[in-house]
Amino acid sequence: MEAGYRAERPNPAAEGIRVTYLSEDGQRRQLLDAVWLAARHPLRCLADLRDRRRWRREEPVRSLRALAPAARRAARGGDEHLHAHFAAGAALDALRVSRLLGMSYSVTAHGYDIYLEPRNLREKLERAAVATSGCEYTVRDLRAVAPRANVHEVIMGVDGDAFARTLSHPAGRTVAAVGRLVEKKGFAHLIDAAAVLGGTVPLDRVTIVGDGPLRAQLTDRIRRHGLERTVMLVGALAPSAVRRLLEEADLLAMPCVIAADGDRDSMPVVVKEALAMEVPVVASDEVGLPELIRPEFGRLVPPGDAQALAGAIADLLAFDAAERAAMGRAGRAHVLETCDVTRETARLVELIESARR
Repeated sequence: MEAGYRAERPNPAAEGIRVTYLSEDGQRRQLLDAVWLAARHPLRCLADLRDRRRWRREEPVRSLRALAPAARRAARGGDEHLHAHFAAGAALDALRVSRLLGMSYSVTAHGYDIYLEPRNLREKLERAAVATSGCEYTVRDLRAVAPRANVHEVIMGVDGDAFARTLSHPAGRTVAAVGRLVEKKGFAHLIDAAAVLGGTVPLDRVTIVGDGPLRAQLTDRIRRHGLERTVMLVGALAPSAVRRLLEEADLLAMPCVIAADGDRDSMPVVVKEALAMEVPVVASDEVGLPELIRPEFGRLVPPGDAQALAGAIADLLAFDAAERAAMGRAGRAHVLETCDVTRETARLVELIESARR
């Protein structure tokens, strides 16, 4: 889920799907399933205990007993393949369960699990039947980390039906931004850009959706610029509220940067959602964003450059409502052609099935 969102209700698409968390398994269940696992696969359990020492040098490792209920559920269910959606702790769990049961697994790596916390990353990638990531930028770096891994690009797609405009295009000067309040999102530069624009291109509103550790710093930055009536930090919102905000915005700003600690985004999903909502985008020429943004519906600027960001925002706001609406339609057409969630999901399934043949 995009960092600016908070859950509002269970996803209807998940109705009828049983969800089980490792934390729900009590000690008795863990012990019984660990005995079952050791009796069924003693040599594999010994190999897991041996390798835990190596894995633990880079990240916390669950005990075999804590992992045993998940392994037994997979065996009982007749599962043949496991997929981990992040290359963090879940990927190590999937790697271990797949070895214990003799099945295959795959992994999708995103951003922080590649650049900020690449823990046991090479082994996770190379042991996987297939590894994927959401843009060419991250795929290139994953292949450099693990040259022998089977790495492919699978875009984190958008549902064009769920993100479809229902209102006419606005004709104001409203900027939206969505993401966690952390350095890599570049929101400090957006606030500085709003200050630059204040004297020449007055903005109706800049709304930043999301929460995080930099909230106090960003609040202080807004105050120092005297932008309390223009720039709003509204916290995390429910998905429906974010969709409504996007529909009411004249443009989306996504000024990503590479953080001082190396953390970075890949290709933020909210950019694709905004384009699907026919909202033009101003973004940094950084990470995977240049792969998505085109002049027909957006602008790219150097990362961390508030002056350039302000200029690009002013450029888009200078178009009249009809011109911006045309840009929005072009953006939606592009994102539905290149980032459709159904097509990308099918591609992931095809890659997994091909790797397991």
